[in-house]
Amino acid sequence: MLVLRSTVAIVAVALLSFGAIVDARPLKRDTDPAPQYRIDTSQLPGLDSGLTALPQWSGNMPVGNDNTLFFWYTQAADPTSNNLIFWHNGGPGCSSMEGLFEENGPYHTDDGGQTWTMNPNSWHNYGHVVYIDQPFGTGFSTDTTSVPNEDFIGDTMVQFYLNFFAAFPGMQSKNMYITGESYAGRYVPYMAKHVLAYNAQNPNSIIPLKAVAIGNAYIDTAPNNNYVDLLPYLQAHPWIYGNSKSWMTSAESIVAQMKTTSGCATAQSDTTVSSTCQRLMNKFYNSQPEPVDYPLPDSCTNYGYPIYYDPYNIGITDCNVAMIDLLLAQAPWEYYLNLPQVQEQIHISGSVSYSDCANINGGIYGADPSVVPKYFIGNLVDQGLNVTLYSGLLDTVVPHTLTEAAISQMTWGGKSGFASSSMTPIYTGSSSTQSGSYHSERGLSYVTIANAGHMVPRDDPLTAEWIISKLVSGTI
Repeated sequence: MLVLRSTVAIVAVALLSFGAIVDARPLKRDTDPAPQYRIDTSQLPGLDSGLTALPQWSGNMPVGNDNTLFFWYTQAADPTSNNLIFWHNGGPGCSSMEGLFEENGPYHTDDGGQTWTMNPNSWHNYGHVVYIDQPFGTGFSTDTTSVPNEDFIGDTMVQFYLNFFAAFPGMQSKNMYITGESYAGRYVPYMAKHVLAYNAQNPNSIIPLKAVAIGNAYIDTAPNNNYVDLLPYLQAHPWIYGNSKSWMTSAESIVAQMKTTSGCATAQSDTTVSSTCQRLMNKFYNSQPEPVDYPLPDSCTNYGYPIYYDPYNIGITDCNVAMIDLLLAQAPWEYYLNLPQVQEQIHISGSVSYSDCANINGGIYGADPSVVPKYFIGNLVDQGLNVTLYSGLLDTVVPHTLTEAAISQMTWGGKSGFASSSMTPIYTGSSSTQSGSYHSERGLSYVTIANAGHMVPRDDPLTAEWIISKLVSGTI
């Protein structure tokens, strides 16, 4: 999910070291690598036998300066799996427990979180999966330090990985993959950037990163993500703006000005957007037409912010009163994670009021001062990292046109963009119906999913499974 704000906060902080900081409690060297984090699933309410039998660990991992990052680790269905997958939701400031309970984790509910059954499309069928609440202050993670930029997040996550490997020694020999969606399009490339830098300096103790995959990735600046590259999507879906020709004419005029305004479409970070460009963005935003009913999954969620804002993602169906009522209710995983019995078993100290999304203390919760990833993803590929970007074609939060425009402007392997526009069809399950398409070239892959919005693993779990299976097998 994507949450955008207009304020800017720049906070000076001391850089954290790369040293591993582990829990002060001694580890018991028995069959359980980290008993202090082990969940007694028999004491979690409402789980079916499959979830109860699945080994799981969770807790707040110390990461310097009295901060912690909360994680929930589910063992692979095959305990001998050589794959280690990290998952991040976006925001910024939205908990990855949403991924665990709502998207690609082993948990599934049909009754608002009272009972949970095994998700047959869970990514733990393809490796050990770790869901992390980050940055500091997200979900169950704690914060005594502000989060000024994405480099800070990348450095913090390197520390987390090292501490995780110290707690779970067998994991550092696995093939590691960093995945996520939405604003994780900012997080994940910076995490990869810092991992590669750490590995270059520490060749005898590397973090075994093999590839990254990001869905509906927010990898460009606000003018391009929200306006310039959004326009083609709106032109192709006129019912979004009520088929108003006059509104589209106005929007086209504003975007044309953005393309020629200094510090707008060419800005490399949100904080370098010029004041003139900001006025144009405000003009576009304030001119949005009244929302209408239309069958796109990410647009019925908030009538005051119809095009971009998507707090929960509600499935591919028309807007109606029942949907609005649903969005006003507490999400199933929020209900569940606020149960005292659950918090006790997942090692939360005291009683914590868990919320899916939170305001983050620092510069990223506003206009992010960091250079946007489209300017260096190509460099990650050139260093040997496989990168996969995937887009639900029905996403109105980060439409596929934004990702495609960003790819066309990236340089890797000595060339800009893809040399070929051909896409290979994807067929999943027993259906002969095409569910998506993909193209791979020079270490970068792009996947489109036909019947998915902003949260691909929820909307089309089979094609999401196809993506993760290809990622860990090295065939995409």
